[in-house]
Amino acid sequence: MPDVSRRWIGVGACVVTALLIAVVTATVVTSRRRLAPAVPAAAKPHLPRPPERPFLMFISLASEDTFKRVVLAPLDAPDGARYVTALNCERVYYAGSRGLCLETRPERPGVAAHFAHVFDEHFTRLHTLPLTGPPSRTRLSPDGRRAAFTVFDEGHSYADGVFSTRTTIIDTIGGSVIGDLESWKVTRDGKPFANRDFNFWGVTFAPDGNTFFATLRTQGSAYLIEGDVDGRAARVLMQGAEWPSLSPDRTGIAFKKRVGGSHGWWQLSLFDLSTRAVRTLSGDTGSVDDQVEWLDTAKLIYFRPTSDGNIIWQLRTDVDEPPHSFVQAEFSPAVVR
Repeated sequence: MPDVSRRWIGVGACVVTALLIAVVTATVVTSRRRLAPAVPAAAKPHLPRPPERPFLMFISLASEDTFKRVVLAPLDAPDGARYVTALNCERVYYAGSRGLCLETRPERPGVAAHFAHVFDEHFTRLHTLPLTGPPSRTRLSPDGRRAAFTVFDEGHSYADGVFSTRTTIIDTIGGSVIGDLESWKVTRDGKPFANRDFNFWGVTFAPDGNTFFATLRTQGSAYLIEGDVDGRAARVLMQGAEWPSLSPDRTGIAFKKRVGGSHGWWQLSLFDLSTRAVRTLSGDTGSVDDQVEWLDTAKLIYFRPTSDGNIIWQLRTDVDEPPHSFVQAEFSPAVVR
């Protein structure tokens, strides 16, 4: 993985990574909220085999022996019986016949190592790549042959008040690195666009496995970019969008945007790829600091803790109505189609 200098930027999303760190350490507190404490609950029944597709994959936050394990559940009963895998991850995603597990492994007191594991449909690890810092997010192309992951430069996170990220795209078949986004060419309005403080995160892939969308942040502003893996290039589409997620029908991108200035909150919105129009998804009035997953072409699911616990919520995009709880005590949802 190429060595690049650290890029520092202002706070972009104070809550999300503090939440991630809290999942790992159960002690980190953000300036806005704590991760909801684990509440002992009756153990869920275990399925003897993985459910048929489509199913939901997520990481358990239950205060039982499944904590941080990757589990699977049927989409029509996501909060019921589940299949528990042997994988232990901080973040997980799966598509096609490949998955990526981002793991943090303590090596000695106060020191941890971080890894990305490519795994197959049997949850067998095929390739392992060392990470340069704590994991943040991961996504795979729909065919599973490419994956992207974002990490923090070692020693830094959103909780620090400033952060520096590194986003890498890999070939999951051979287990090789394709490239680091900071080394690729970017254009804005047809002209070269480059600054020393570029940071990238939140990759989401189109079905061709080559086109992707991501967040680029520089000089205090966030931009939605469209990228070309084979061409090692990207172009700016709009300003003010973070953590994009492409819809299954490829017509829109759900993202979060900052509302109320630097001390405001995160509002979910939808970008129409054909008209370039942006529509606010006002059903959820809470701050949503996650990269959403599409349940289908009209529903989003995402993690947002409340005083009632750590919850994956479901929100409709076609009508204006409040979200409802989809799964309790879980994290990092992925719909496996």
